[in-house]
Amino acid sequence: MFAGVASQLAALGHVWAGGALPDPALLIVVSVVLGGAVTGLTRRRRTFPEILAALVAAQLAFHVMVEATAHHVDHVDDARMVVFHLVAALGSAWVMTAGESSLFKLFAAVHRVLVGRALRPRVLDQPSWTVKTAEQSNPLRESGVLTSVSRRGPPVAA
Repeated sequence: MFAGVASQLAALGHVWAGGALPDPALLIVVSVVLGGAVTGLTRRRRTFPEILAALVAAQLAFHVMVEATAHHVDHVDDARMVVFHLVAALGSAWVMTAGESSLFKLFAAVHRVLVGRALRPRVLDQPSWTVKTAEQSNPLRESGVLTSVSRRGPPVAA
């Protein structure tokens, strides 16, 4: 996602400043390389300054690649291009930070639901209709009526 946004910003910045549309093959190659380079950033939640710095670095990398592979000289307004890239990088970093925050909140909620059920099985209270055990008070046992009843072992034929 990051590489796709960065490549689109680079192409739009170049065109908006008066240059020609960069070669799509170049955009794809640099996007794939950039995507591989930033996969390590996905291990934890990133802040706005971190995302902004990565976007600015990506814009610089795209700019260098476009300039290095240009076969013609464009009359590009450098100040206009820099302003566009900075404004676009700021806006994109803000949107990406908000999206990443929402995504991490969603994953945390799903994790709480799935893990919470697996680790804490529901324990129901004993229903009121169950048989009382010997440890519980039983007036018949205390009076001696049930003392002759044995519950040990299988039934034996007489």
